[in-house]
Parts: sequence; C-alpha cells; structure tokens
Amino acid sequence: MSSPFTPEMFDRMDDSDDALFYASPRKVVHIDDGAIAAAGQAIAEILPPNGVLLDLMSSWRSHFPQGFAKQKLVGLGLNAEEMADNPDLDEHFVHDLNVNPRLPFVDETFGGAVVTVSIQYMTRPLETFAEIARILKPSAPFLVLYSNRMFPTKAVRVWQSLRDGARASLIRAYFDHAGGFETPEFRDFSLTPGISDPLFAVWARKTATR
Repeated sequence: MSSPFTPEMFDRMDDSDDALFYASPRKVVHIDDGAIAAAGQAIAEILPPNGVLLDLMSSWRSHFPQGFAKQKLVGLGLNAEEMADNPDLDEHFVHDLNVNPRLPFVDETFGGAVVTVSIQYMTRPLETFAEIARILKPSAPFLVLYSNRMFPTKAVRVWQSLRDGARASLIRAYFDHAGGFETPEFRDFSLTPGISDPLFAVWARKTATR
C-alpha cells in the first residue's frame, strides 16, 4: 500500500529542536477537567488492567483514572522533570521521537500503549506507529487520545488543516499505513460537548500472531 503522505504535510511553523522547546517544564494540564475525566474513561475501557503499559510523549500528568490497576506504567517524553513529577509513572525515559522514532524497548514488551493529546506534534508518525507495533504484545491496543488543543507552532501542517472528524481519519491512516495493526476504531468520549473540551479516541490492536 503506497503512502498518501508527503514530507510537507509534517512541516511546522517552528521546526527548531523540540528538546529546546520542551527544555523548561510546563506543569500545567492542556485540557480541562471534563476532557481529563473523558480521557480517564477511555483509558479504563480500552487499556488492559494489570499490565505493563507505555505512556508515549509523556509529561507531567498521564490522566489515568484513580485506582487503575497496572503492573507498571513507563513514560517516554522530552522533559525529565515533568515525568519525574508524574504520579502515574513507575519509570520514565527521555527520548525525542521526531529525531529518532526507534523506541528503546525490546520486541513485545508492552500490553498496551497510549498517547494523550500529543499526536499533533508527531512528525514521523508512520515510523513511530510501526515501532509501537513492534514493542506491543500480540492483540495489545495502541490508544490515541486527542482534543482540539495544541501549541500551534509545533503542530504539524496536516493536523492543523483538518477538523476533529477528519483528524480521526488521519490517525486511522497512520495505523493502516504503518502496518501491524488490526482495523482501527473511533469513539467520541466527550462528556459535555460544547461545554468542556472535546476528547476523541482512535485505537487499534496489534495484529495477533498465529
């Protein structure tokens, strides 16, 4: 399957080193309380309990619901101070996916993975999604949560050109063209549409091996 994506789609207004942009910790949440609650609901419904999980593009908060049973939650992000302050994380690594999509984990390490309101900053999504497929166990889910909030100077051009529904189609295309995943699913988890920030989910399970 040929890719519909061109390099220009992932241009950004500020294409400087992301490590510089995120060097100073931003200990604030980027969605409101309603969307945070919706994110927790999505995580509880889609990610498996009692497993080893990956929080991709992690930061100060992961928005896991209170009491979520896990063996371990590993964070991978750009700011060590933020991740060290994240109460959900059991372990964390500083790693820039846009410089090197290769993840520092062995094959089939994780029982699930999530990226929360950060997919818009991913400049090499197909390579990154393929890496997620590599490090997930068979049938494990990769959950992408997104809203309409962003740092506009760092969000990629294709994301900014689309509305919420079309963004779901974009993420589906990432799954499809990266390979290694079953058919993606979509759901609007917004709890109070028009009042709180929206919260949408696209997820797919790694293809089960025979």
